[in-house]
This record gives sequence, structure tokens and C-alpha cells, in this order.
Amino acid sequence: MKIWIDVSNAPHIHFFKNIIKELKVRGHDVVVTARNFDSIIEILELHDIDYRLVGKHGGFSLKDKLVESSKRIMGLTEIISKESPDLALYKHSVEASRVSYGLKIPSLCVLDNEIAESQNKLMLPLSTKIIAPKAVPLKEITRYGVSKKNIRRFYGVCELAHVRDFVPDEKVMSNFNFDRPLIVMRPEPIKADYYKGDKDKSIIRDIIVNSSMDATFVVFPRCEDQKKLFNFENVIIPENVIDSLSLIHYSDLVISAGGSMNREAIALEVPAISAFPGHVLAVTQFLIDLGIKDHSLDPKEIWKMAEEFMTSTYKKDVRKALKKMENPVDIILEEIEAIED
Repeated sequence: MKIWIDVSNAPHIHFFKNIIKELKVRGHDVVVTARNFDSIIEILELHDIDYRLVGKHGGFSLKDKLVESSKRIMGLTEIISKESPDLALYKHSVEASRVSYGLKIPSLCVLDNEIAESQNKLMLPLSTKIIAPKAVPLKEITRYGVSKKNIRRFYGVCELAHVRDFVPDEKVMSNFNFDRPLIVMRPEPIKADYYKGDKDKSIIRDIIVNSSMDATFVVFPRCEDQKKLFNFENVIIPENVIDSLSLIHYSDLVISAGGSMNREAIALEVPAISAFPGHVLAVTQFLIDLGIKDHSLDPKEIWKMAEEFMTSTYKKDVRKALKKMENPVDIILEEIEAIED
């Protein structure tokens, strides 16, 4: 089979990298397309993944988002109509869903963000099958007109795919001169349509300012505007794309106002605290209910949580919880094999 994978956000590379590898081992042809957004290009090249760059993110403006998405649909249509893949595979890609539907290409859509309503309205009704964590309520998928028989759910989180067969590279630590503890941080997704907070501020900055720990912070801003908020002596902002999974592995704690990096940390058995200033995602609540993640918007409370996590039996607890979870890589490969048969 020829399988088309579209990458529209940086964490999706970690999600798909092992799927791409396994598909090639099984003899499938894989076509990867990507949009120019965040650090997508650099991460693809870091992992030696061949790709075709098609379009870019529209930024903050609703008009620009629509224009760039429309341009990307046209660009993908030209490429994919010539490639004629047997299957499209994507995670929260509005353009891939539209193109695959328009060209009558069966599609698998991975969903783990029920609050991204604008994307979900455009994406879910056009996708052949939806793959989602069981934590996402079924009604959050079916309300877009998706039949239950076209939904495959799994017990776990998507980030387990990110760390499958993961081997940490200690060389990543040579990039930094720091003292312990090392805390990795990620600010808000200010360009996301579902983000409704103040784009000129960051709770991550407030958390650093109110830190009760003598720590080194490695911050991964999402754009140039966010970098200006983190001009502190004990803050390191990587100048180039680095192996973030290895960095997380060797860190003591992750605090993120996003989602993926927190869940990557948990998948790597590293304590994580969510500071997303909005509705708590179903997958986040799932991990909180298991007792292996916390959420707060109060910097002082966050540091109390951090101290508790870092001095508790966290690794033992998270390891026990992770053993019961399914890896979405296996689920996706099963679905592809079913289509092939």
C-alpha cells in the first residue's frame, strides 16, 4: 500500500515517526507532507524523515488562517492526486481530511483534543475512521455526525507512540550548563484557534517568577514573541532544535501550558504539571484521575505539587499505570492491516 501521512504540528512528528518506520519495514510506501509551522521542518530533519513542504500556518488572523488553509488544500491536492495513495493518515489536519475526502481516499484520523472545535467540525465528518483515546467522551466525536462504528478507541494517550522504542541520548545534556533541578517548560499555544487567553502574557513566566526552587529552567517558546517573556538568568532557551524527548528524560520535572510535552513526560516517567489556562482536556483529566498528573493555575500551588511529585513514589506509580495502557502505534497498524485485507 501507499500511505500518505500529513504533519500539521510539531508533536505529530514524534507521534508518526515510529509508525513511518514500521510501515516501511512492512513494505509499504510512505509519502509525508508537512506545513511550515513551529519547529516542524527542523524536527523532521532531526529524525531524517523525507517530506514535502506544503503551505504554512496562518498565524493569529482568522482571515489569514482561512487563506493559508485554502492554499494548502490546493497544494496538497496537486501532490496527492498524482501520488494516488491508498490511505491517508493524519492527526488534527483539516487540510488532509478535505483533500482525502475530495479525492475519495480512505482516511484514518487521530483525535485527542476535543476542545479544538473549529478543526473537529471540518475534520471529523470527512474522515473515514477516527482513532481516539477512551478518555475522550464518545459524544465529543459523535456530535459531529460520526457513526460509532467508525470510531476505534484505545486505553491510553497518544504520547505513548512518541516514546515507543525510545533510547535517550545523553549528548543532549552537553548543550546546557546548569544546576539541578532541571525543569522543562512550554508556554501556551497562542496561535491555536482554541486558545482564548491573553497572547501577550504567559502563566509559565509567572511560575518561574514565583519559583520556590533554585532550579534551571529550559523553556521552549512557540514563537519569537513568546521568547521576550523569558529573559531570566536561570532560563535557557535552546537556539536550535534539540532532542526534546531525551532532555525530558534527563529532567526532574515538566511544567507546560500546552498538552503534548506534559504527556510525553509522563510516558517517560517524569513528573508533569499542567498549567493550561482553559478547559482541561479529557486526556489530561484522565491522567489526573490516575494520580500521575496535576493541574493548576496558581504558581504557588504548582510549586507545592512539584515538591510532592519530586519526593514521592511517582515513578513507581506512573510505571504501574502505564503498563495497563495500549500503544496507539499498534492500534493504527492494526487498522491499516484491516484496510489492506
